[in-house]
Amino acid sequence: MKTPRVSLRSRLLYLAAAAFLPLAVVSGISLLALVHQQREQAERAGIEITRALSTAVDAELSRSFAALDALATSTLLDAPDLRRFHDRAVRVSATRSQWRSVILHDSKGRMVLNTASAFGAPLPPTTESESVAYVLREAQPAIGTISRGANGRYSFALRVPVLRDGELSYVLSAVISPDGIREVINRQRVPSDWVVSVFDARNQRVARSRQHEEFLGGPPAAGLLAAMEQPVHEGWILTPTIEGDKTYSAFTRSLVTGWTVAIGIPISYVDAGALRSLFVYGGGILLSIILAALAALLVGRGIARPMAELGEAARALGRREHLKLPDTPIVEIRQVAESLSFAADERTRGEAEREELLERERQARAIAEEANRSKDEFLAMLGHELRNPLGAISNAAQLLGAPDEESRTHARAVIGRQVQHLARMTDDLLDAARAMTGKIVLQRQPLDLAEAAARALATLRAAGRTGRRRLAERLEPVWVDADPTRIEQILGNLLGNALKFTPEGGTITISVEKVGDEAVLRVSDTGIGMPPALAARVFEPFVQGERPLDRSYGGLGIGLTLVRRLAELHGGSATAASEGPGQGSVFTVRLPAARAPQVERRRAGTKSSAPVRNVLVVEDNEDARETLRRMLELGGHHVRTAADGASGLEAVRSAPPEIALIDIGLPEMDGYELARRIRSEFGAGRQPYLVAVTGYGMPDDRKRTLEAGFDLHVVKPVDAALLADVLERG
Repeated sequence: MKTPRVSLRSRLLYLAAAAFLPLAVVSGISLLALVHQQREQAERAGIEITRALSTAVDAELSRSFAALDALATSTLLDAPDLRRFHDRAVRVSATRSQWRSVILHDSKGRMVLNTASAFGAPLPPTTESESVAYVLREAQPAIGTISRGANGRYSFALRVPVLRDGELSYVLSAVISPDGIREVINRQRVPSDWVVSVFDARNQRVARSRQHEEFLGGPPAAGLLAAMEQPVHEGWILTPTIEGDKTYSAFTRSLVTGWTVAIGIPISYVDAGALRSLFVYGGGILLSIILAALAALLVGRGIARPMAELGEAARALGRREHLKLPDTPIVEIRQVAESLSFAADERTRGEAEREELLERERQARAIAEEANRSKDEFLAMLGHELRNPLGAISNAAQLLGAPDEESRTHARAVIGRQVQHLARMTDDLLDAARAMTGKIVLQRQPLDLAEAAARALATLRAAGRTGRRRLAERLEPVWVDADPTRIEQILGNLLGNALKFTPEGGTITISVEKVGDEAVLRVSDTGIGMPPALAARVFEPFVQGERPLDRSYGGLGIGLTLVRRLAELHGGSATAASEGPGQGSVFTVRLPAARAPQVERRRAGTKSSAPVRNVLVVEDNEDARETLRRMLELGGHHVRTAADGASGLEAVRSAPPEIALIDIGLPEMDGYELARRIRSEFGAGRQPYLVAVTGYGMPDDRKRTLEAGFDLHVVKPVDAALLADVLERG
């Protein structure tokens, strides 16, 4: 007779369920009932507290209305004798600790008196005019919404009509600090871990028991606001506070003032009893587990023998001997024994797979060595690319001492070109590093990709860089949501790459079209092409094709890396294709297309030339300092210089300049400290326009200079065009 088979998991589950399932069900039902009862009690208590708080707030407002009504009956308003009434209003306001001022508007809504200003002095504008208009229209008292005054402080106004012979003569207002309402709720002795807030008729916060100043004038938390906007005058909900803490919130809206009082009670306060019950429930579960364990021990006696046989089978597997499977009714043990037999068959296959993994490891090592070789080649290439402009600058610097003006002019032109070349090289390196580390922050805006491509082509033609190559274009207007500067970099790198590798007489074609929901930019050429293996890796950092000894193609091998990374940051992609050496190349960039904006195009006006300025240059590098001085003097500006922060501060003290160009890395007193000292020592009318001139251009660097007091952050090197723009801004 065949032995019936049953799984070990099923047998143990039956025993455990028989022990603890009934207890768990009963305990769970009791716990739910207890939690429900405690929450109902907390709801009733919370609403009662908000009613009491609402009554206290109404009483405080009523006392202020009573004082204001008494002042409105003054006979000084009959004459009227506004000067004496002003004095009396000041005395009354002094008796009310939370009154900030008393204001009087005439029947036209014009402010005629404000105790915050001396009598006869110019009066500030009315901060919150809607309640004034209501009193003028309805001749009834009103409470204004909380708002920030000209002095930057929050307050709200109580307004009453001044009636004479049944006609409204004035509107009398008391401007009250929200601190008075906060004192009212603090006097109610609500537990410190509860949150109490008071909101005006527009649900703007008037007072809060915690962080009163920080959240003054703001709205309630989203969940509470939704409940308060319902057509009920009180309620109870579970919602997070502004800080994100989960609370049970009760609120009551006053039928007299329309103001709402809300309290937030921590969940732990309401559910504390339920937590205690959980311990009881857990004890019952623990007892059930113990009973289940005892039952499992009984079952385990029937498992020991086949498990011992299973262990012997495992040892036989290690010795590569024939396996004897245990004869047991437990399905899982039989499955394990069969798995051991299967494992023996898999051993040979595993050894083969291990060899395959070793081969993959060797391939990975080869790839890593290739990457290391590419890095070494890049460093050597960078040294070569730097030596060329540095050599030209060195030679041109020697020509500056030549006696003839032609040589000196030529030397200056060489230095200018090579410095721009070095600056572009440095910018490419920094952009590539930021792109690969994800530190580029895109300044997105709607952009016509075809128009950007047309501008890039126009720039190439205007600069005469195309030579005898033919440029073809197929540009379909396609809009993208992109950073114009980064799109310009993508276009510049792709077109520059095509020009570099396309000989004279060749053709370069740029196209823009919309394919599905993508904007597709293609730059193709009839140049030297590349092998398929290189096309697959050409976007990797420092990867280049074979280079001749004369390095006629030049470059650092990072331009295409930057293209792909910028495309990915925009949510797109970049690919390359070539049919082989001598067959040309096609580079494709795909970006998410966007809807064309409905905006009016405007022609930008021309900028006027910068006026003559009084400029101070603070720079510790003598060459940089003298170069800036000469460039400024050539523009007709009055220039003084200083070599460190202390002498720069003395120069500002002796004769404050209009503009100060300050290097950040100054000895002893750095540029940040110098800017802070200048801002603290000079009044608003004597402050110079401070420009930080530095080699650091990351967003954090710009933020730090602005926090130190600088008006503008400029990254070295500073050419004539940038300098003229700085002087015009200043």
